[in-house]
Amino acid sequence: MTRRRLLLLGAVLVAAACVERVTAPGACPDFCPSGQITIVDTVLTDDISRDTSFRGYVSSLQATLLLAADLPGFVDSRPIFRVNGLGSRRSISTTDTSTGPILGADSARLQIVVSRRDTAAHNLTLQLFRLPKTIDSTTTFADLTGPFTDSLVRTVNIDTLLARTGRKDTLTGDSVVVDSANHTLVLSLKLDTAAARYIPADSGSVAYGVRVTADSRASIALARANLSLHWWVRVDSLGVTVQRILPLLGAAFANFVFDPPAPPLDSTLAVGGVPSSRTVLRVAFPRFIRDSSQVIRATLVLIPSSPVGGAPSDSFVVEARTVLADFGAKSPIDTRVGDTTIVHTGVSDTVTVEVTNVLQLWAADSTHPTALVLRARYEAQSFAEARFYPSIAPAFRPVLRITFVRRFPFGQP
Repeated sequence: MTRRRLLLLGAVLVAAACVERVTAPGACPDFCPSGQITIVDTVLTDDISRDTSFRGYVSSLQATLLLAADLPGFVDSRPIFRVNGLGSRRSISTTDTSTGPILGADSARLQIVVSRRDTAAHNLTLQLFRLPKTIDSTTTFADLTGPFTDSLVRTVNIDTLLARTGRKDTLTGDSVVVDSANHTLVLSLKLDTAAARYIPADSGSVAYGVRVTADSRASIALARANLSLHWWVRVDSLGVTVQRILPLLGAAFANFVFDPPAPPLDSTLAVGGVPSSRTVLRVAFPRFIRDSSQVIRATLVLIPSSPVGGAPSDSFVVEARTVLADFGAKSPIDTRVGDTTIVHTGVSDTVTVEVTNVLQLWAADSTHPTALVLRARYEAQSFAEARFYPSIAPAFRPVLRITFVRRFPFGQP
C-alpha cells in the first residue's frame, strides 16, 4: 500500500507540473539574461593628439557685423564705410526727365543699425568722423590716425536719445527706434551741409568712421547690410534751384580697423577672434567603445590657458563639430550634428562641451573620421578669443569623459 501510494502521489505531482498557468507569473530561468546592464564612466586622457589651430577663416571684410570697441588694454576697433553718390547731375523732377547739375547737399540722413550692445555700459556715445574717400580693403588702423583725430562731424549719446520723449531729439533731428523683436537699435542721424557734403566732382562719394565710448568698457556691433545714407540735394534747373531727394544709398564699402592686431597663434588651441581661428582635435576613439558599446554621454573638457578678454557682451558660442574628411585647416565640416557651449569673457574656469551627438555618430559609422573642429558659431562677430591648453601640456590637456553601456550578454535557451 505504501508503494502504491507513493506512485500515485508522484503521478499527481507530474500532472500538476504540466498544467498551464495562464495567470501565474512566468518562470523561465533557462531563457533569462545571464548578466546585467553595466554602465561605465571613463576618462580618455591620452586619446586626443595632433591638435592644432588655424586662423583666417572669416576676416573683418567678410563679417556680417562691423565691430566698434573701446576696450583699453585689449582692443580699439572702429568701423569705416564709404557711400558712393549718384554723379554730378540729377533729374529736375519726378515728371521731368531732363537733368541739371547738382549744386550740393542741403542735408542728409544716416541710418545705422546697432545689432549688439552692452546694456550695462552707460553714456554710450557714437562719434562720426569724415574719412578720405580712398579707403579700401588695404586701409589700416594707423592710416586713419589723423582723420580720427581732427575730422569729427557728429556726436550722439545713445542713452540720452533713448531717454527723450518719443526717442527723438527735436534740436538735432536725431531719432532711435527700438526693435524689441530683433533686440536692435535703429539710429537715424541728421547730417547738415557740412557733415554731408555732396561734391559733384567726386560723384558725391563720402566716407565716414565710427568710434564708440562709454563710462566703462564699450563694445557694440553695427549691421553691415543696414548702413545707408539719404541725401537732399540742390539741382540747377535753368538757373532755378530745386530740391531733390536722392534714393536711399547703401554702403559701397564697409570694414572695421582695429589695434592691436590679433595675436599670433602659438602652441595653445585658439577659438574665435578676428580673423577667426579654429582648432582641430584628432581623437583615437577606442574600439571597445566604438564597436561593442552604446555611448550615453560624452563631454569634452578644455582648460583655458588665460582669461578670455573682451566686454561682457562679447561672450560667444563655441561649436564642436566633426569633419567629413581630415584635411587639416581645410577639413570640410559635417554640419549634420554638433554640440555647443558658451564661453564667457573674463573667466578662466574649465570649459566643457557636450559632444554626445558627435561620438554617437562615430559609433554608428566606423568609416567616419574621428576629428573634432572647435569654432565660434558666428565667426568674426566678436574680438573675444579663447585659448586652451594643448595635448602637449600633460596636466592641463584636453580630455574626453565618456559614459557608455557595454553590450548586453543575453542568455542561451
